[in-house]
Amino acid sequence: MVTSKIIATGRHVPDFKVTNTDLSKIMDTNDEWIQKRTGIEARRFSDKSTTYMATEAAFEAVASLDVETIDCIIVATYTPDTFIPTVANQVRSNLGIKRSIPSFDINAACSGFLYAFQNAHAFIKAEVYKRVLVIGADFNSRYLDFADRSTAILFGDGAGAIVMEAASSGTIDCVIGGETDVLGSITAPNLTDHPNPLLPRNLIAHEHFKMKGSDVFKFAVKTMEIEINAILKKHNLSMDDIDYVVSHQANQRILDSAARALKVPTHKFLSNVKGIGNTSAGSVPILLDEAVKDGRIQPGMKIIMIAFGGGLTYGTALLDI
Repeated sequence: MVTSKIIATGRHVPDFKVTNTDLSKIMDTNDEWIQKRTGIEARRFSDKSTTYMATEAAFEAVASLDVETIDCIIVATYTPDTFIPTVANQVRSNLGIKRSIPSFDINAACSGFLYAFQNAHAFIKAEVYKRVLVIGADFNSRYLDFADRSTAILFGDGAGAIVMEAASSGTIDCVIGGETDVLGSITAPNLTDHPNPLLPRNLIAHEHFKMKGSDVFKFAVKTMEIEINAILKKHNLSMDDIDYVVSHQANQRILDSAARALKVPTHKFLSNVKGIGNTSAGSVPILLDEAVKDGRIQPGMKIIMIAFGGGLTYGTALLDI
């Protein structure tokens, strides 16, 4: 039976580092307050574009491959530089691919990478495409309200990429889902929204990313516990069979709470949120690339990838590396 397998990874994290002390100079906060609530010490901000970050991550992922063997490109982002052309369209051009292949964006906020992964997996399993480039990239600092310390302290910019191809083993399962966000727990405006002179129209009420932290925290911990247990039960596995969980890096407290709920050591949940913050759709592939490159994740391991985000959305994948 054909399935998908990750054969290459890459990432791009901007050089410009913003520490908690830096943020304390422009808002009512301090290093101790931020670290206690989030586990974050610093984050990286881009001075370029979502497409630039996505392209750099892609170049790293395809470095040892012939780009003309890529059959499809999917980019997960809620922060595209333009809606037309998409980030994926522009990455395709930047890679210099001459073949006519599909390239498109997906927006599922912080769950976006898992949504893109599931699409790529389904394409490969159905034998529509043999090799797919999947990227998660977000330019969060573009949307932040730096007068709002409850959200501005959390986010950084970045991109991660993987190449998936048809194989006899690799992805065991991938599940995506969501709930209706009736409370408006996470919202981000369309910055191109302008009044239509021919119709009465209300402008958006705000211009920045907004989040109700306590609601998101509860959703995240609940979702991680339920969905990880569900995919394990479906495949007759336990957390003892899993080497690592590569989770969306929202904040360290969520990771620690999920580990406690699942009754596993916190080190089983890999983390890089301390140094780069929450990079939204970029967080899972960035962390995956780090762990592959530094040897923590090795062939023969079983891992779970999981993310949660606005919508409300979530996605889980069970993999043999």
